[in-house]
Amino acid sequence: MSPARKKSSGEMTTCPWCSSAVPVEATTCPSCGASLRDAVEGDVAGVTQIDLAAVAGIKRIKTRRITSWLTGDGDAEDETGGKVEPPSEEVRREMLRLKLAAIDAELEAKALQAAAQRDLPLDDATEPEPKSG
Repeated sequence: MSPARKKSSGEMTTCPWCSSAVPVEATTCPSCGASLRDAVEGDVAGVTQIDLAAVAGIKRIKTRRITSWLTGDGDAEDETGGKVEPPSEEVRREMLRLKLAAIDAELEAKALQAAAQRDLPLDDATEPEPKSG
């Protein structure tokens, strides 16, 4: 041990930030790195006071919406989402084209699988027995 280091008393305390055991002489927590001795001057936004910049971006919930949602009453159109409209004719055609292409690909894969199995040689155990008689 170097002469510059203080000898530890062996007493332990708890870190107020992460609750790990810390020597009483420690100035920072070895687990989380929090300062245990230095007092922070003033308020810290989001820790000791409300961070107004963070609160400004929060959208306020209107209680009438919650009540309408809970009771099932209310308008069909929500202010935040609007209406959901059915897809246009062009989109429907594209969806159908993609569905048919998927069916074609599945049929082609099954045909290739059947052809590959047909080309496999039969082993002795699976060969049909000759009929007697």
